[in-house]
Amino acid sequence: MIIKTKFIEEHYSMKISILTYLVLYSFFIISCTDNNSNINSDEEKSSSFSNHNSRCPKYILKNKVENLNISILLDLSDRIEEHKIVEKDTAYLSSISKAFINHIKNKKLIFLEDKVQLFFNPEPLKGEITEIAQQLKIRFTKDTPQPRIKNTVVLYKKYPIKLYQLAIEDAEENLQYPGSDIWRFFKDNVKDYCIDECHRNVLIILTDGYMYHEATIMNQKNRTSYITPNSLKRLNLNKNNWKEKIEELDLGFIPATNNLDDLEILVIGINSQNPENPYAQDIINTYWSKWFEEMGLENNNYKIKAADIPTNIEEVIFDFILNK
Repeated sequence: MIIKTKFIEEHYSMKISILTYLVLYSFFIISCTDNNSNINSDEEKSSSFSNHNSRCPKYILKNKVENLNISILLDLSDRIEEHKIVEKDTAYLSSISKAFINHIKNKKLIFLEDKVQLFFNPEPLKGEITEIAQQLKIRFTKDTPQPRIKNTVVLYKKYPIKLYQLAIEDAEENLQYPGSDIWRFFKDNVKDYCIDECHRNVLIILTDGYMYHEATIMNQKNRTSYITPNSLKRLNLNKNNWKEKIEELDLGFIPATNNLDDLEILVIGINSQNPENPYAQDIINTYWSKWFEEMGLENNNYKIKAADIPTNIEEVIFDFILNK
């Protein structure tokens, strides 16, 4: 009897221990769950707070790399006197629009948040040129009608030719071309006009590589806000040690701004060949590369291409826009 009673007591004690363990374990699990809920809640609040000042919906910001913001800067200086330059530029613009639409076609409608726009600096005197630029400023969202998407390539094939015709007429009437103040555009406008937190930002510049505007002539030691055939000639960089000389004298453009790490740049149309200097094209490329990197671009975020036949440049444009 004593043995039996002892067995019952031990068995009962074991039950109490197991029950106590289960109660404590349950309490531990509930406590951890509550803590995790609090942590998750805090994380959500923190995330919400960190994006409180962002105007992008979370699903747009999450897919930022797929949201194209293409800006095109046209050099309307005397380079457009040449008919071949106008033909190439207009073909390049058409290729940009085709690459843009190819990108759009590969996106789901609900994720459409893409735009393309055209700039020149300073604003030309002819208001019609500005009106054309407005026609070529296009934004696509999930609410954009499908016909408008299809019409973009048509617009970029039709209007640029008219734009260049007006710029040439403007030059003839005023005895000077509208000009192109690329340096000032970077200083005053590039961040406001070409960089959007909701998008992958791409700036395409159509230029021959020379940079000059009479309203922006600055010199800081051996740095300038311009380079022209004459100023390049004065530098005496016509020997094979031109690169060492650029580094030794710290030649180059004055940085116009900084922190351009959220921008990619494609420069098309460099045409700096000079019979007096076989290195002219390389020197211009070096000036632009150095300028971009000093303003915050990494070397894999920009490309500089010489003028070439439109079919070759179209491949470059498609690769830069679609395969980055």
